Amino acid sequence: MSEASLAAQQLAVQALRQNTGIDSLVPHENIFDRHARPEVFPCILIGEAQTVGDDIDCADLSEVYLTMHIWTQENTFSECKTIAGAVRRVLRDLSDTRDGFACDFSFESANFIRDPSGEHSHGILTFVVQVEDTVGVI
Repeated sequence: MSEASLAAQQLAVQALRQNTGIDSLVPHENIFDRHARPEVFPCILIGEAQTVGDDIDCADLSEVYLTMHIWTQENTFSECKTIAGAVRRVLRDLSDTRDGFACDFSFESANFIRDPSGEHSHGILTFVVQVEDTVGVI
């Protein structure tokens, strides 16, 4: 068994890589689940995560805040926002179990910032994942 944020991260990566709509915008080999500087464009980098405990007497619950970073090579936000919309549609209602954690995704926010070089656009999506540890429940 892993940690709640790892289960959410793995489900997100799998869903994005298997979705043909995303693949038409960002090739699945440009979806990275690793620390990396964007070197190919467009790309999606799985970002940071924060797990916040929300336990109750009868269940081990958490909220995971999971970020996705979208990078495009453009001087507008058109492609970046198009990809962000597609990612949101894929993940906003994702619900599945991974490694003993039941995960329910919902969309939290999107921020779009300009790269100082003027050559790239950067989108940061945040999802809130309600997670229940289905193994640890006694």
